[in-house]
Amino acid sequence: MTNTDQSFDHLDIINAVLGLAYNFESYPNHLFKAGYKLSRIEPIIGIPDSINPDILFMSENMGLFAECKGGKIKIGSNLRRYDSVQVRHLIEKGIDIPTESLELDVGIFGRDNLIHLKEQLTEKGIDYPQVILDKTVEQIHGRSFKDPKLNALFSESVEIKSKAPLILKFTHSSPVKKIAPFIFTTLMSRLITGRNKFKVRDLTEEVMGDIWDNLDKSLQNTLVDKMKKFLRQCKTKQLTNYLKNSDDVWSVDIPDHWKSRKKFSDDCNRFIRELDQKDLFYFFRGV
Repeated sequence: MTNTDQSFDHLDIINAVLGLAYNFESYPNHLFKAGYKLSRIEPIIGIPDSINPDILFMSENMGLFAECKGGKIKIGSNLRRYDSVQVRHLIEKGIDIPTESLELDVGIFGRDNLIHLKEQLTEKGIDYPQVILDKTVEQIHGRSFKDPKLNALFSESVEIKSKAPLILKFTHSSPVKKIAPFIFTTLMSRLITGRNKFKVRDLTEEVMGDIWDNLDKSLQNTLVDKMKKFLRQCKTKQLTNYLKNSDDVWSVDIPDHWKSRKKFSDDCNRFIRELDQKDLFYFFRGV
């Protein structure tokens, strides 16, 4: 599996877990049923050594850190330090909490790789509840959740009847070929609605959608930087006739005619096709 495959597999797991906190008709909603809502994605919490969980969910009296494991089997440093996290660390981070008596817990979520991860976790003395999200969703290893509602919901095997919802479209490590279509669709929407001037941060927020406010500030800034690099790359290649900028203010311009919009769309697609692995490597290395 390549690095690109691993990063997108991880995003798929994150979306699978996020979906549990929504009330979609054809997708399991265990966290929603237990009263949990999404609080933050990839928060960096200092204790004083930083810890970086994938997701933080909140209910009225519980906080649940979700570790999403996809691709290669790797323990990582987070799982060894969660016991050091206290509610005050969340408050210091600026994360809203429903009560100061909030109790914190950790869940590990993944595909069938969790079956192989169990032995490593046991050797490290880590016994957090482990939930598999494959054809079914259920807890397969580890101790019980601290929340009795979660214990009841995850104790039974529930069939997953649809693909994971696309809640988080991409992250800082997603392959550029996966990012590009979302950006080009948003640029086309701006052209059609006469909003052709924009700042990079505003464009990034619009591309990400409603989930933006739940992204950690550090992740937001990283995505904005990736967007800047991507736009610069577009400007020097197939989209040089459409994109202009003066510092952080950009504009996308084409004549208001369906043929011109079709050509813009065709050029966007050509740009995606011409991205080779060397482009991807240097783009994400930031060189």
